[in-house]
Order: sequence, then structure tokens, then C-alpha cells
Amino acid sequence: MTESPVRLDPSTILLGSSEAMRRLRDRLAILADLPWAVRIEGPSGTGKSIAARLLHSLSRQAHAVFVRCSLAALPDTTARAELMGYRRGAYTGAYEHRAGKLEAAHGGTLFLDEIGTAGPEAQAALLDFVDTGIVQRLGEARERPVKARLVFATNEDLEALVLQGRFRADLYYRMKKHMLQMPALREHAEDIPLLMDYLLVAKAEEAGRPTPRLSSRDVERLMAYPWPGNVRELAAVAEQIVAFGQLPDTFARLSTGEPWRSRIGDALTQSRGNKAAAARMLGVSRQQLHRALEAREA
Repeated sequence: MTESPVRLDPSTILLGSSEAMRRLRDRLAILADLPWAVRIEGPSGTGKSIAARLLHSLSRQAHAVFVRCSLAALPDTTARAELMGYRRGAYTGAYEHRAGKLEAAHGGTLFLDEIGTAGPEAQAALLDFVDTGIVQRLGEARERPVKARLVFATNEDLEALVLQGRFRADLYYRMKKHMLQMPALREHAEDIPLLMDYLLVAKAEEAGRPTPRLSSRDVERLMAYPWPGNVRELAAVAEQIVAFGQLPDTFARLSTGEPWRSRIGDALTQSRGNKAAAARMLGVSRQQLHRALEAREA
């Protein structure tokens, strides 16, 4: 899969004024300008594929191709052929010459999603390429130099997989140097009002409907929820709100968020009631703090 080259601003995609999101955007901007492979870690639904596209669009290869390969959907029996390419007749079913994902990404970026699911053949092929920068199609003697930046993503603990013997240590250590950690949504819950506002506008435009308005109590319930599915789950809830005009029943029964209330109280205490200073401590805007205070008092 390829994507047209478009330069994007990470602040318009990886939304959030929290300290966690500011650190993420700063690190992403630094890594994007470097030529080396990057490993993106984080729970499912945190935006690893968005981060990968941003790494590409902010890089020196932004004008070139972006290729995505989901290793979870790649049978290990055909992994080397899919990654390296093959010659017609190299194996049963190889009816034509075909470039692999690595060769297709020449000059640009290859995004290898779900690297933790890669089998032995896929891992061996990737290690060969990382070490040599050479692609050799299955059934061919010719060696083809390929220059492609690799971006790996995983929601698994690769170090644990290495200890279990399920992931090659030599490949892992070559991927270890430059890492981008995507925070779980619960780790920057203060960004939920901004994210939901953005998603409601986007989903309402998709559906051709007016943008719904949430009450302060609704916002507090959203912030109290643990969000195991992270931003992907938040987007699904936004669709339900646009469709039905209200929060799903799950949220109606949810008790409000004492941990977030406590954090607001602590920040106001430390800032001696200075709301601008409290907002900075919390990593939110004054408007977001004002909304949270309204929800707390409702």
C-alpha cells in the first residue's frame, strides 16, 4: 500500500496539549529528520500508524513513496517472497516477476506494522536487509541495492519475546536504538475534551449531520472512563454520539472521575488558586481547565 507524499504538521494530527503529547511531538520531529530506522511502541489504538506516516511526511523522503506492510497478515511461508520479491516460476503460484515490499519502498519509507507477530522467515529477511541494504528476489541471483527507511511498530513487549525465544535478539538490538513510545489515552486523559471535540466535528462532517454538543457532565464521564481501546475507541464513541445524539449507555452508568478531580485540586493548591499556572502544571489550556472545573462543580 502506498500513500501520496504530503507534508504534515504533527501538532494537527497527534492532538493534545498535555506534557505527554508535547514530548511525543518533539521527539517525533527530531527522529523524522534522521535517516535511521525507528521503532514505535504503544498499546493498540494509540495512533502508531499515524506516527509512522508523520515520520515519513516530516522526513527528507517526504516526496517519495510510503509503503505499509502488516506483518500480522503475512504468512511466514511466503514472507521472504513478499518482502524481497520473486521471479516468475520461483515457486508454485509465482506467475510473474514481482518486486517485494522492500524494493517497492526504495527511496522512501517502509512501515512494518505489528513487527512482534513476524515469523522466523520474515525476521530473517528483515535482518538480511538491515545488515546489507540488499534485496535478492526469490529465484534470482541478482542483488539489488535498496535504500528505504524502516519504521517498525508493535504493541507487544519485544524484549519479552526475545527472552521467550520468539523474536531474534540480533534483529531486536538493531531496532532498539531509536524508539517512539505512544502513550495510552488514560495517561493523558486531560486531552480527551480536545480530542473528542475534534472527532465530533470530523464524524459529523462525514455523516452530513450537525456537530453534537456535550454537557460538562458528559465530558467528566468521558474523562473517568479507562479507555482500553485508546483513541481508536474514542473515535468509535464519537461516531455513536453523532449517530444517536448522546453518550452510549455505558457512560450514563459511569461514576465520575475522582482521580482527575484530585489532580485538578492538587494543581490549584500548588498554584495557590492561579488557574493559568494550574493549567500549565496539568498540561492543558486554560479553556480545558475551565471546562473541567465546570464539570467538577456540576
